[in-house]
Amino acid sequence: MENNLIIVFDTETTGLPLHPDAPLEKQPKIIELGAALVDQEGNTVDTLSQLLHPGEDITEEITKITGLTNDQLKDQPKFVEALPQLREFFARGFAVFAHNLPFDKKLLQFDLKRASCEDFPWPATEYCTIGLHRSQWGRNMKLTDLYERTLGKPLPQTHRALDDVQALVEVIVALELHKMAFEQRNDIQGAPV
Repeated sequence: MENNLIIVFDTETTGLPLHPDAPLEKQPKIIELGAALVDQEGNTVDTLSQLLHPGEDITEEITKITGLTNDQLKDQPKFVEALPQLREFFARGFAVFAHNLPFDKKLLQFDLKRASCEDFPWPATEYCTIGLHRSQWGRNMKLTDLYERTLGKPLPQTHRALDDVQALVEVIVALELHKMAFEQRNDIQGAPV
């Protein structure tokens, strides 16, 4: 399968990561993963939205933040059951974008370790939109702030993974970050831009 697209992804989780020395079983789990595949023109060519059962109840605080409930998650697949679909989706991308990439990547790594998956097709090139804009704004911008400053309109915050992904795709396209990713890929490959 040719990986000629960029991936934009986001997670909703059972909580925040603990100290790196904390046991893996105590680290948070993904309860929702949203992703989009974007082509060179900035078009979304495919999306993925997957609720996941974390194997434990989520707290009232997480329900307040995400709107997700234990009832909504109880019949959803566990991460390991959704892994084949995630692998297939991620294999289609040569680069990955996330608004807080270190957070989302770390949570994915936790679940991959729990699933004993050592060969996940993680793209070689990574872009964190917080990091890309820190020097421009002098601080870590929340997605809602970055969206509003870039597009000139407010972002209704749902804290749902695919909604945040779609908002981030709008930002990426408006700032032409997708073009940057494809140009850098072409430069690396020696192909004309």
